[in-house]
Amino acid sequence: MKKTRWKRIGLIALIIALVTMLIVGVSMVSAIAKHTSEKSESSPHSDTSSDQKVNNELFDSQLFNATHNRSRWLYDLINASGRAKIDNESDGNAIFRTAYQLGLIDTVSEDDLFRPLDRLFIAQTTVRALGYPERTVGELADVPPAQKSVMGTMAYYGYFVPDHEDMVYPNAAISAKEYERLKTELNRYRALKGKKVLAFGDSIMHGNGNHEEGIAVLIATKYGMTVNDYSVPGASFGDRGERSRICNQIRVAQMADEKADLILLNGGTNDMGHTPFGENDKGFDMTDADETTFTGGMQKALWMLRMNWKGIPVVYTRVHNMDLVEDKLERQYGDWALDITDKWEIPSVDLYNGTTMNTENKAICDRYTFVDERYGEDHDSIHPNALGYAKYYLPPIAKAVAEQFNEV
Repeated sequence: MKKTRWKRIGLIALIIALVTMLIVGVSMVSAIAKHTSEKSESSPHSDTSSDQKVNNELFDSQLFNATHNRSRWLYDLINASGRAKIDNESDGNAIFRTAYQLGLIDTVSEDDLFRPLDRLFIAQTTVRALGYPERTVGELADVPPAQKSVMGTMAYYGYFVPDHEDMVYPNAAISAKEYERLKTELNRYRALKGKKVLAFGDSIMHGNGNHEEGIAVLIATKYGMTVNDYSVPGASFGDRGERSRICNQIRVAQMADEKADLILLNGGTNDMGHTPFGENDKGFDMTDADETTFTGGMQKALWMLRMNWKGIPVVYTRVHNMDLVEDKLERQYGDWALDITDKWEIPSVDLYNGTTMNTENKAICDRYTFVDERYGEDHDSIHPNALGYAKYYLPPIAKAVAEQFNEV
């Protein structure tokens, strides 16, 4: 009986202690929230029209700490951008102060301690830190006018791609999984920034459906690289008379003594049904390759790239499944192109098999390709618009590019 009695007494004491702690905790949170509200109303930082100055007393209060998601994001973003270096990831004061000084944030207030890391904050700070030009993918149904610029730009470069209802959810809190994806993008930016890209190919490389911002320009801008794009709309690997040939694009770049850290290549769409298929020479000396054929022209192009830019990684893109020629012919040319890249040990991105961008499906065609007004009001099924590039092209191509520099 005595043991039971003492157990009961101990249990009651424990319950009383827990209740007391809970009451004290709630009181503290209420006090902090009240103080935050009062501070927000009286702080000069609430006047966004005036020159903002860092509140050193606020920094000294140790309210901002790097375990908070916004601090962690700013730490990762600033270091990836190369605009400053922060060594201590736990020094929240230095992180917020540096972000303010760099113009990544406009104000610093105690409210930031309680705000979640959401998509809008990611967009606002990323566009400023990485210097992206203002772009858009069209109407964003859930974005107020004041947020259109940053959210549209982030959608354009494939960070937050609109869903089928044109929603990008600017107020959505960043999950752990999404944070890892964003951190991957920052790691790629850090690895690729400052590198030079050369590009060769046709209208999809050139960006005919997106105001001449195609594969190479989008990848280079997103990751802080420079680019010289030699691609020409209508270009083919085989000879089609007056049309551009990809081998000749390469010759022009060679004559210009272009330097490169990365080469992006596409082609084959304009060969389908127009240039002879040709035969695959099992060797690697393409000095006398038959450039009139698709096979000969493509192998000659890869040989020239290897000879002129030794050791420079090349990434080839096979474009999406489009409503252009018979399926059998489209597969034949596309599959053969991948066989050729395998022979030459060139990394390839297969959008035909690797994505659901099949523009024989009218709904996909109308949403992800552009309207060439010269030929009416129908979407052309061939050329990706901004949303088509953002959703289907950028993610797998960026991954293949990053892998060439030991990033994923």
